[in-house]
Amino acid sequence: MRKEDVSGIIVYVLILAVAVVFGLTVLREHAAYATDMGGMVVYILYIFGAILAGVLFNAIMFEVAHILGAKAGRYLIISVDILGLLWYKEDGKTKFKFSGYDGLTGETKILPKKDAKKEPNPSPYLLFGTLFYMVELAAVIVVFTLFGQSEQLVLRNVAYFLLVMAVLGGMILLYNILPIKLDTTTDGYRMRMTTNAANKIAFNELLRVEYAISQGEENVEIATFTEISNFTAELNLNKVYVLLDKKEFQEAEKLIDIIIEGKDKVSEKVYVRARCQKIYINIITKPLDEARKFYDEQVPMNERRDISNDRSMVSIRTYLLMSGLLDGSKSECLYAINSAGKCFNNTPKQRRKVEADLFNDAIDKIDQLHPTWKLSEYHIDYQEPEEKKKK
Repeated sequence: MRKEDVSGIIVYVLILAVAVVFGLTVLREHAAYATDMGGMVVYILYIFGAILAGVLFNAIMFEVAHILGAKAGRYLIISVDILGLLWYKEDGKTKFKFSGYDGLTGETKILPKKDAKKEPNPSPYLLFGTLFYMVELAAVIVVFTLFGQSEQLVLRNVAYFLLVMAVLGGMILLYNILPIKLDTTTDGYRMRMTTNAANKIAFNELLRVEYAISQGEENVEIATFTEISNFTAELNLNKVYVLLDKKEFQEAEKLIDIIIEGKDKVSEKVYVRARCQKIYINIITKPLDEARKFYDEQVPMNERRDISNDRSMVSIRTYLLMSGLLDGSKSECLYAINSAGKCFNNTPKQRRKVEADLFNDAIDKIDQLHPTWKLSEYHIDYQEPEEKKKK
């Protein structure tokens, strides 16, 4: 289990603890009035409604805060996702679809303005959610102070309803402002990273590069960095994909080595996938005896285990080579192949062609050594979208 997953579990447990304490103290006292509301069933529906309203209101509020913060920081809004409901611009029109997102309740994707006289500043984008919540909390405190003990049942219930919404917003904020890497990318983590001037530049560059690639632009110019953080490592890995697509393996390995040397400065996920790229290059390009020597001497058991557990195409194609060429296990090859379909569908569209080619190269390499396994029938047959071909 990665440290990000452990941190995420700890935060979720902390949030759950806050909810339990709040329920057993504040709401328990309020529940004494349940008979006045028509019984416990009605009270449960009342609390459920407050929770639902709190999720919706705070999810919307945090993304509105991101939008306004992005504009204050001189960014363009690319898309806004609230609880899986995605609004985005395409061909000058605003469109809608259902989509996943990287966040607890939503995600607002941004792009640095080209004509910005100054380097766009991500701080408002990352801080406005907290500021908006402070306003929400202050308003709820005022309402609760005035009406929380009111003898008028309606006013008292409105005050507690808003209090539940505010507490729920506080839980979302707690998750979002912690300056550590969790199972999703939080504002607190980004804020900690962008306090460094080089990381702020890398953050903006990463936004630009990922957007350009997602739009199907060819030969996107990608800056690379020797000072490693998660942002600079992601940029270097984007460049690595460009080099792998051109089969420039030595140049790609140089960038990968920079990331590996900065192991303590990147997340475990980024490190594992950088290691996968290096292992893949060594196995795919070297004679079998040299590849085996590299594998035995430089790939410890804990890294082999991490690679087998990671669900990404880079890990699967690397594990495929490890299993087929070095461990001689057809069953493990089939295990990797069976995992590839779902992972390929989850791969960013801009990387699917190169991942399909690299996966098929791994299949062919194993097929040369073990022709009776007939793995070539498991090639990924990927066709680029027609709109990209026209470009």
